Amino acid sequence: MKHLFALLAWLLFPLVAHAATPSAKPVKVFLFAGQSNMVGSDARPERIDEFPLFKGVGAPQPEVLYTYLGSKADSGFKGWEPLRPLQSFGAELTFARRLRAQDDAPLAIIKSAIGGTTVAFDWNPDAPEPGQKLYPRTLALVQGALRDLEQRGIRYQLEAVIWHQGENDMLDRKLNTNYAAGFTKLIARLRTDLKAPQLKWFIGEVSEKGIWGMDNRHNLAILREQQDQVLAADPLLRWVPTSHLAFEVMNHGQPHYHFGTQGQLQMGEAFAAAYLKEIGKPLAPPDRSFKDRLPVAKGARVRLFVLAGQRNMEGEDAFASQIPQADGFAALAQAQKDVFYRYSLGGGVKTSTGWEPLGPVDYLDNFGPELSFGARLRKSLEARDGIAIVKFTHSGAQSPDWSPRGSPEARRNLYPKFIAFVRDAKADLVRQGYDCTVEGVFWHTGENDTFFGPYQRNYAAAMKELIAQTRLDLQQPALPWFISEQHPKAIWRNMEAVNTALKTMAQAEPKVFVIPTAQLPHERLHFGTRGTLLLGEELAQAYLKSR
Repeated sequence: MKHLFALLAWLLFPLVAHAATPSAKPVKVFLFAGQSNMVGSDARPERIDEFPLFKGVGAPQPEVLYTYLGSKADSGFKGWEPLRPLQSFGAELTFARRLRAQDDAPLAIIKSAIGGTTVAFDWNPDAPEPGQKLYPRTLALVQGALRDLEQRGIRYQLEAVIWHQGENDMLDRKLNTNYAAGFTKLIARLRTDLKAPQLKWFIGEVSEKGIWGMDNRHNLAILREQQDQVLAADPLLRWVPTSHLAFEVMNHGQPHYHFGTQGQLQMGEAFAAAYLKEIGKPLAPPDRSFKDRLPVAKGARVRLFVLAGQRNMEGEDAFASQIPQADGFAALAQAQKDVFYRYSLGGGVKTSTGWEPLGPVDYLDNFGPELSFGARLRKSLEARDGIAIVKFTHSGAQSPDWSPRGSPEARRNLYPKFIAFVRDAKADLVRQGYDCTVEGVFWHTGENDTFFGPYQRNYAAAMKELIAQTRLDLQQPALPWFISEQHPKAIWRNMEAVNTALKTMAQAEPKVFVIPTAQLPHERLHFGTRGTLLLGEELAQAYLKSR
């Protein structure tokens, strides 16, 4: 099979050469580089079709030329072949697919990534010991690949470096405060040695959703500060957020070190979106806003509902493309024009520009309990009253990020943004002439918080503080809070202890309701499509019962 792919690649070269005649566009060449999360560790090709948005991505892409660094120390350029997943795969698959859909230039990808490598040693252009001497090996790979294109008469343009790395530098306190200097040297030397002084770099974030986001928060913050220094000093660098993307979880409930299959597929799309924006071809989401006015008479009462939280509230593993097949919920695939919606997802990665009809948002093919929640309320509440839903979520956050006292890492501080988002939504409705009341906050228990001992032990107390400060800042001392439990079938650890502590807290706090979820369907990590739809109905029913 390997020889067949090689043969196909050679047969394709006349087509590429023909496409790269002087009147045609040159081949855009991208270097994908970094460590294990650029390799694609724990991303399994056989799982690709489990994710509706990415079905078929595992098929070879013969239009895309591909070469990669071997694992042996003396490996260099060994020839081009069609892009395809190997035993694992990284962001290159969906990156290439998206670019081919949006940009008609021919495409080539060079990949040099080895797990567990550092900028301090392995990627250091001066190649000190110890280290895998990845800089000279990568330089030889790129120069060999480009020389091969030249020898074939194929015009090319070295377009950008796609980079994801930093975990191993971050973990070593002798290295992490020198990351900016080492990374700056790497970028400068590669531009010089490739004679590409304007070469752009797209730098992927080390995800806060992984285990480092908890037990190494301080070191992760240092790495981000070091990266920010490099970004601020170089106008040719671009930052690509990733903490909102799917991230694998180990079978004992520990957040992983790697994005895994779904996360890698999403990360390729994120890199592609950043690049397409850079070249003036941004992915334009459909305009979902109300074109004229909100569909409620001026002066009417509008009930405002706040949904907030992390993974399950954001909607990870609940796929909008599966809603039409969900018995009893197919209509929710379409916009609910009599319920208006405003959102900030992924910690602000995806936000609405104003009020929209409630419906699936173009965001990772995911949705949360808001769709069935809104539909259930609309059936039961007075027709003359408006229903507005505000959703503020970040699937990569943990309880310290929501603390009203401020996160230990200021950049991760969500509470001021959350409370401002709710206030602004209410104020906007009032400005438009509506009698707006905040009816309640609906929260799903934090998933990562159950695994990590310090968070788990303090979760109920942290929620009590969050509830109290929200009531104070919104000037509603009796504002109801509805907290749905973690599901007992989920693999997160300490769930029973967290659920029990929340129930104890709720018994002592007025207008705090804990909603059981054991009766709902649930998948390995999250509620999934049907479970999320049923969760929304449970949240709505709890509110209706409390009135």
